[in-house]
Amino acid sequence: MKRFAITFALLMLCCLLLANMGFAAEPGYDITEVYQGVDITIDGVFDEAEWEDKWIEWMDPYDARYAFAMDGVPLQTWFIEFLDTTNDAEDVWQICIDGDASDGTAPDEQDNKIEIVGHETVTVYVGDGQGWVEMTTQPTVDWMESLTTTSGRPVFESDHYFVELQVSKEELGAWGANPPPHGLRVAMYDASNEAQGWIAWPPESDPDIPDTWGRIADYAGSIPESLSLGVVALLSSVAVAIAIYSVRNRKKFPK
Repeated sequence: MKRFAITFALLMLCCLLLANMGFAAEPGYDITEVYQGVDITIDGVFDEAEWEDKWIEWMDPYDARYAFAMDGVPLQTWFIEFLDTTNDAEDVWQICIDGDASDGTAPDEQDNKIEIVGHETVTVYVGDGQGWVEMTTQPTVDWMESLTTTSGRPVFESDHYFVELQVSKEELGAWGANPPPHGLRVAMYDASNEAQGWIAWPPESDPDIPDTWGRIADYAGSIPESLSLGVVALLSSVAVAIAIYSVRNRKKFPK
């Protein structure tokens, strides 16, 4: 009985570790929603003190990144930046949210898309089961962008476009009504660099197919200092190995 209990406990540890890895709609693209500590001024200027305690995600292999945080209203605040310096009418900043993490092959009424086009016009869309339609009542999106310098990588020390935006989750249906998990895609397009195409997170995601988006897996009061995916996978492997060893060598456990 003791041997069985030890083996069972190890196998359960393995299962729990694997569960905490949090597979996304697009596997490997999970992030955590963090409550903002320092208030953020929507001025289109990078202030490291405002963003240092927020979740910042790099969009490699490109020199691009985004970050977001939530306060208690609840307002969702974002920044997005990449190495675009041109003011084109077809330039796009884009955020797609699956408010109930239902995924799917087309956006439904629980999905929203926020787009800023041409550095001028912001529009919020909702899914209709086949594609996107403009929301009848447009939510308030507070946003500002600028050509500025930021920190984080040497390439950001020269002017490039940086945008901050803020929207009320309560005005976006399922996103405001449900806690994480939520589906997520963040993307930008530089019309003067057609060969580059869209830069997106996840890289191969499609704004019209929620199944390809990443995942806001959970939320926390601060950036979690949890185990990395590699460490979790390693511990899971060790747990499996020990469990198998205990079964194959049960006579070595004291009675």
